[in-house]
Amino acid sequence: MSLLDTSQSLSLRPVSSRSPEPEENSSSSDAEGDSTSEDDDPSHTEPAKPQGSTRKVLDNAQFSQFMRDHQEKIFSSIPNSTLRDDERSMHWLVQEAERENIISSPREYQTELFERAKQKNIIAVLDTGTGKTLIAALLLRHTIDQELQDRLDGKQPRVSFFLVDKVALVHQQYEVLKSNLDHPVQRFHGDSGASTLTLDFWQQKTGESMVIVCTAEILLSCLHHSFVKMETINLLIFDEAHHTKKNHPYARIIKDFYASLEKGAQRRPRILGMTASPVDAKTDVTSAAAKLEGLLHSEIATVADPSAFARASISRPIEDFIEYGIPPQPFETPLWQRLQKLVGHNDVFRRLFTYSRSCTSEMGRWCADRVWKICFTEQEAQKLEAKTEKNFTSGKVQLPISALDAERLAVREAYQIVANHSFTDPERNPFHLSNKVESLLGALRKHLDPEEDKCIVFVEQRLTAMLLTDLIQQPSMNMPYIKTGMLLGASSDSGDMGMTLKDQFVIMHRFRNGDINCLFATSVGEEGIDIPDCNIIIRFDLCKTMIQYIQSRGRARRKDSKLFHMVEFTNHMQLQSIFDNEDSEARLRNFYNTLSEDRLLTGNDYKIDFFLSQEKSLRTYTVPSTGAKLTYKMSLTILANFVSTLPRPLDTIYNPDYIVRNVGREFECEVLLPDTSPIRSAIGRRATSKQVAKCSAAFEMCLKLKKKKYLDDYLQSTFTKKLPSMRNAQLAISSKKRAAYSMRTKPQIWDNRGMPEKLFLTILKMTSPEALQRYSRPLAILTRYPLPPIAKFPLFFDHQRTSYVECVPLSDALEVAHEDIEKLDRFTLKVFDDIFSKEYRSAPDMMPYFLAPLSHDHNFDFINSTHDTRALIDWDCLSMLRDAPRYLEWENQPDEFFEKRFVIDPHDGSRKFYTVSRRPDLKSTDPEAPGIPRKQGGGKGLRGAPRDIWNFSISLWSRTRSKLTVRLDLPVVEAEYIPLRRNLLDELDRSERVEGNCYLIFETLKLSTLPIDIVAMAYNLPAIIYRLETSLIVLEACDSLSLRIRPDLALEAMTKDSDNTEENSEEQVNIQRGMGKNYERLEFLGDSFLKMSTTIALFSQIPDSNEFQYHVDRMLLICNKNLFNNALDLKLEEWVRSKGFNRRIWYPDGLELLRGKQQNSIMGRKGGSRGVHTLADKSIADVCEALIGASYLTTYEQDSFDLAIQAVTKFVNHPNHKMMTYGDYYAAYKIPEWQSAEATAVQREVARQIEEKLGYNFTYPRLLRSAFMHPSYGTIYERIPNYQRLEFLGDSLLDMVCVDFLFHRYPSADPQWLTEHKMAMVSNQFLGCLCVSLGLQTHMLSMTGGLQKEIAEYVAAITQARKTAEEEAESANLGRASYARNFWVDVQRPPKALPDIVESYIGALFVDSEYDYGQVQRFFDVHMRPYFEDMHIYDTFANRHPVTFLANMLQLHFHCADWRLMIQEIAVEGAPLGQAQVLCGVMIHGQVREHATAASGRYAKIAAAKKIMNVLQLMDVDEYKRKFACGCSPEEAQTSDPLAHATAV
Repeated sequence: MSLLDTSQSLSLRPVSSRSPEPEENSSSSDAEGDSTSEDDDPSHTEPAKPQGSTRKVLDNAQFSQFMRDHQEKIFSSIPNSTLRDDERSMHWLVQEAERENIISSPREYQTELFERAKQKNIIAVLDTGTGKTLIAALLLRHTIDQELQDRLDGKQPRVSFFLVDKVALVHQQYEVLKSNLDHPVQRFHGDSGASTLTLDFWQQKTGESMVIVCTAEILLSCLHHSFVKMETINLLIFDEAHHTKKNHPYARIIKDFYASLEKGAQRRPRILGMTASPVDAKTDVTSAAAKLEGLLHSEIATVADPSAFARASISRPIEDFIEYGIPPQPFETPLWQRLQKLVGHNDVFRRLFTYSRSCTSEMGRWCADRVWKICFTEQEAQKLEAKTEKNFTSGKVQLPISALDAERLAVREAYQIVANHSFTDPERNPFHLSNKVESLLGALRKHLDPEEDKCIVFVEQRLTAMLLTDLIQQPSMNMPYIKTGMLLGASSDSGDMGMTLKDQFVIMHRFRNGDINCLFATSVGEEGIDIPDCNIIIRFDLCKTMIQYIQSRGRARRKDSKLFHMVEFTNHMQLQSIFDNEDSEARLRNFYNTLSEDRLLTGNDYKIDFFLSQEKSLRTYTVPSTGAKLTYKMSLTILANFVSTLPRPLDTIYNPDYIVRNVGREFECEVLLPDTSPIRSAIGRRATSKQVAKCSAAFEMCLKLKKKKYLDDYLQSTFTKKLPSMRNAQLAISSKKRAAYSMRTKPQIWDNRGMPEKLFLTILKMTSPEALQRYSRPLAILTRYPLPPIAKFPLFFDHQRTSYVECVPLSDALEVAHEDIEKLDRFTLKVFDDIFSKEYRSAPDMMPYFLAPLSHDHNFDFINSTHDTRALIDWDCLSMLRDAPRYLEWENQPDEFFEKRFVIDPHDGSRKFYTVSRRPDLKSTDPEAPGIPRKQGGGKGLRGAPRDIWNFSISLWSRTRSKLTVRLDLPVVEAEYIPLRRNLLDELDRSERVEGNCYLIFETLKLSTLPIDIVAMAYNLPAIIYRLETSLIVLEACDSLSLRIRPDLALEAMTKDSDNTEENSEEQVNIQRGMGKNYERLEFLGDSFLKMSTTIALFSQIPDSNEFQYHVDRMLLICNKNLFNNALDLKLEEWVRSKGFNRRIWYPDGLELLRGKQQNSIMGRKGGSRGVHTLADKSIADVCEALIGASYLTTYEQDSFDLAIQAVTKFVNHPNHKMMTYGDYYAAYKIPEWQSAEATAVQREVARQIEEKLGYNFTYPRLLRSAFMHPSYGTIYERIPNYQRLEFLGDSLLDMVCVDFLFHRYPSADPQWLTEHKMAMVSNQFLGCLCVSLGLQTHMLSMTGGLQKEIAEYVAAITQARKTAEEEAESANLGRASYARNFWVDVQRPPKALPDIVESYIGALFVDSEYDYGQVQRFFDVHMRPYFEDMHIYDTFANRHPVTFLANMLQLHFHCADWRLMIQEIAVEGAPLGQAQVLCGVMIHGQVREHATAASGRYAKIAAAKKIMNVLQLMDVDEYKRKFACGCSPEEAQTSDPLAHATAV
């Protein structure tokens, strides 16, 4: 027998053995037990291939074998970082820290420069990309803060000006500042129009703005007109300040207006100049720098040591030369000569003729001619005609009009010559291209990797950029992988071909996105305009000045960048010009070193030993147990060592960041550690030098780490040992680990036995009794104690007929006498005997309940009835049945007697009938009716017997039947066969095909005394009693937990209907049908509430904790390990419903069975109410979360969380969550001093703006300020903590409100669908979009270099995406407001700070409103819900996940249905504690085709999916089918569920 056969045979129920010819008195059987049904049809044939759970079993076995056979291969694939020895790696990092501990973080120089700029005018001289814009933004924020306070004090309003030299920079800097400042920013330039030249205009703009970005000419003009006065300006920022000389607008503003103010005037604006070099020409450095300082009334501030930025993201490129051969002398090509004859005398062509001739030498013959094709287009020809006419009419000598006509005709003829000229394809030979161009092409081929690299080629002239771009795009160059673009300056009135501002930004955007990887740029790309980082710079034309050299070099910011200078072979002058630039820069550096100490940014480690020696008393700390000593100096090293042990990305080195600020004549320092640190910040004591202040901060941080035991008694990091406390909690239990547990099969209410004196009625009635297709009436179940209400439930009948059953408990007790008990007992036993073939000994005191017929039909209103409870019962029927014989006597009865009777077969419990009428026309030897089962087991005892009415009616075995004499005088009755249904709670997959009518004689059959309308209802009792008992069991469980959960939700929460219910994305194994809803949806809801409630509890009770510790503490509360252990303590596993309807155990227990099959299965035992079931550890934990979800829904309509909170407290069982009501949370929150302290003017202004934007008025503006404080900003400035704690809180609130929305909006969606669509709602992509739409990013305070520009870029991208969506909606006649709300999906990912501040804002909103969840709901309804009214537009959001993409590829492209992702945790020898690895294997047709390992199952799946897709993407369908022996048909693949194989989550 195959494995498949074995598994199928094991699924069959055991059948009791019997002899071929049993005696008659032993042939009676269980009513259903030995009959045949669709569940155990012996005619099943072996399927062609494994199906369902069998296939999964085979795959599991194959995967396990693969793990055993390929251990070495698996472990070799685990990243080395996982297996690295902790001590060795820490030692290496410590060495790194000790070797570099005098090199401060780049942030130190930025903060030092910021602090200095607040005190006096400075010129910040920093390399390109080192954070000058950050410093400007910080200073603007500081200035605005002061301005708000000044206005509050009644002083005249002032405004800040950010001045630039180019129009393009106006737009660029405006976008950066607008995206990062929470106050109005305006922009103006020469193209803004004449409206800017009025007093009213400028009074309005300066009145409503805080910052104005404009070209210097604009401000200079306004100052001259007195539209703006210097005393109404509080800050002047000069971008590219080296232009301040001679009559440049920068210089004129200072000379004519700033210098004229008295030096001591309080209203004199602060000045910040920014440049990469104070010198932009070949001049004496010292004198030029002194002149610049004098003109700007500022002092140069620069970094003393350029290596300070060695560890920043800005890297200095490696420089090299590209040599090319000596060019030939310029010459005239034939095309040049033809054009020269026609228009050579025309001045408008002079520049083109000059360039084309020089081009023959510089770039080659082909380029010299090609320039005409590029520049002499039809449009340009018309412009040249117009210029020709203009020059003609403005000439000093008057010429006839005919001469003008001739000139214009010549231009047109010249255009035709160019248009008709045959341009051959360029070839890489000296005839077509110069050696310089050839050398450039060779360098691009050699150094430019089109997949990884980005290159900028700097040229001097625009025509050169245009030619080179066009050349590489020529097919004959065979360079399709190089995607070229050009960046040119703006066009001028002189006719130079240029680019509009929009064109420039489009090119830069395409370069950033990788659509262009080689950019040809003129000087516009060197200075000011922000070009995305690249790693190859080629100077096709050499730098002419030192600043050109510095700025073009600064464009290569990526690691391992290269800068190439193209030099002519043996041309010493060109080489010397490069060396001169380098020498000039060196002289500039030397000049910096001659500056006084107060003019240099030395960092906080400068002469640290000297300053420490000047302090009279420095604190020390000695560990009592070991004598380890902590000093100020040593604390820097110990802290650096600690940071080196923190988890970090590969190739990244973490360092502490120090922020030092002036406080009067003293310094104060705050140290910030990376996000993965358990403690993020500490502020030291004030000191007389910044060096000592830095040591003090490090000392305080070390004390904090020691107190929290993150430093051991030897002052070494214990972080790697403490971290697994969270991870172990997460990994401690598995859905695979299972155990057998005791299971309740009967409710405890049945345990109350004894002779009752009063009983309580529960009505059992049907909402659609017509579904039975036979008249019926309700029954009552009578119990010693009142039953609780239970939810109505459906029963499923043949032909798609359904009716709900209602169990209606009545509150009034029924007083019963002994005679009443006798009648009820007799009726109950009669139902079990006649209908279900179970004869019990009468023992009323042992009956758990009684049954009774009722006097009214199903439509009667039993609850509001005025009838006495006794009157509801049909006592006449009970009396009749008590006094009647066991069976009705049928002989000598009239024909009508045989109508509507219930027929039983005492010898075969599976055969029951309803009579229709007597058939006088038939006799017992007439043929039987076809299609009706003759006897249980297929009628083996009737083999060879005639197929007539006599033999059909008698179910005795052949030996006993042969003793009977065939009687022809017996009446024949037409009857309806009652088919067996295993489980009315389970909807039929197909209709039963049993012919109902047959013919009977009553030789051995009996007529029951039970009325037929009672029998019709009683046939539903197995399903009704099973569901009733199941509901009672789970309600008793809720009572034991003190949770009054709604009955239907209680049952759903505790129902596990398959072996792997908890794996909702997997193919379900061993499904128990007819159990109703399982717990998985409630578990999804409860999990979110558990996360939210524990988060609020921790936030409220532990105010001084940090985000990392919060995560650890929360994980210890909500982890499956904790829930599982607490559930076992509560005996919850006994109450879980894991078994479906079973025909053996619905009968009452504790009674003596006289006839019928005993209930001896593992589900129960005689006299017992407990069985056994097997549960996974995770299933038990999941039930806890489902009960929390059920508690939440029970009081949902009352807007109360109290019951769910009590459930959380019960299941987490931890001191950190003892709350019983929602009010307990806020009662536990003590408002910190920083929150309630008096707010500053700027903090109140932010609160005012937020109220204006979002409609909520913050009681505590400082709390709102905290929500916008990036971790890099530090608490040292405003004594307000950063947003991480509020983000932690807001994340859980956001998760809950989104889950609640999805749960109620899509009541039939499975958890897999809900989870994937929740991912869209809480994704960083959406929250970043939401942040920008609400303008929250403008309020964020940050000191992270480059973040402002990242935000500005994202703001531009998301704004454009929305605009495009609105335009598309408008073009479809839908109106702009009907734009597609998923426009954000394909936009670049936002900086993480943006989604963070959305979550932190929600957290602040919640706290400020005194934990009013309604405010969170309102925020969601107003600002988030409009994006998600139609969730189906996000169906493809998860499809981009590698696992989902793989699923679609296999199913839709390769039409494969036999594949699966298998995962298994593996132990890694020598791995640090908690760093468990998970192996994922891709199974295709029973074989592991690819595998990967990761720290979690989710990432292992992603890695494995990516690896197999790399293979599959190279295959066609035929190759796939052949390689993997795949015979799956498209139909099989189409009907398979991809999520049964794998899930992205």
